[in-house]
Amino acid sequence: MERFKTRTGVVLTEIAGEYVLVSAKSLSGICPYVTQINETSAFLWAHLVRGATMDQLISAVTEEYEASDPEEIRSAIADFLSEMKTNGYLLSIEED
Repeated sequence: MERFKTRTGVVLTEIAGEYVLVSAKSLSGICPYVTQINETSAFLWAHLVRGATMDQLISAVTEEYEASDPEEIRSAIADFLSEMKTNGYLLSIEED
């Protein structure tokens, strides 16, 4: 099962009602300094900081947003995770 780890030095903050990921200067060249994300992405990020698995993310989104299609949720979360990994904010960790 794949698990995810947020990169050390990246923090989620809210500025003027908008959610942004901010990376430390030491991460220059690894990930963007600032990226705006939406409320759902911020919700997912907060769970990722605590080490959530894909199944835990799906469960949390289903409960929080009263969503009913787990495959649609899985696909949307996978897209978010892929974008965060591509941008360098997120690392994947393989587990046995």
